Amino acid sequence: MPTYPGPIRDEPLCIELHNTLYADRGANVDGLCDAAGLRAWLDAFAGRLPGDARAVDLERRDDFLGLRAAVREALQGTLENRAISATALSVLNRYSAGSPQSLRIAQRGRARSSEVRHHGATATDVVLGAIAADAIALVGGPRSAELRRCGAPGCVLMFVKDHPRREWCSAACGNRARQARHYARRRRRS
Repeated sequence: MPTYPGPIRDEPLCIELHNTLYADRGANVDGLCDAAGLRAWLDAFAGRLPGDARAVDLERRDDFLGLRAAVREALQGTLENRAISATALSVLNRYSAGSPQSLRIAQRGRARSSEVRHHGATATDVVLGAIAADAIALVGGPRSAELRRCGAPGCVLMFVKDHPRREWCSAACGNRARQARHYARRRRRS
């Protein structure tokens, strides 16, 4: 089973899907370029996806690519403070509606727990719907103000700013940005 080679961050699922288009050593990479890439990405995030990620129909890779395009448009539109295209909004709403869910409570003695139960849809619809709903909640909620592009040279990833001083998607990108500033200062002095 192949391991997903792309970036894995602790970001909302919609941003993780956005970040499947990334740069590696200056080259643009599509982490979902084929069914094996989609399987590896689903496996990497299986613990965060609703339902059984192994049951996702890989023949529906085009649905994931279409959702990714809509998510990218919604996130970038939000970041740039511009209207999101009607097409992207339609795609997000359609996939979100395809994953019905309900809360379920269980009681064991005095202990109670609740869980979200997905039903009435295929595993693929559940995963697509969860990612679309995540994007809708992010761009339509208060966390949209914290959406950022990574500030490191050559990085194309997005993240949600969870600390006032955070400027990069990862510590590695922060190190690269600091090194680039350091070398630029040294060149100016020379």
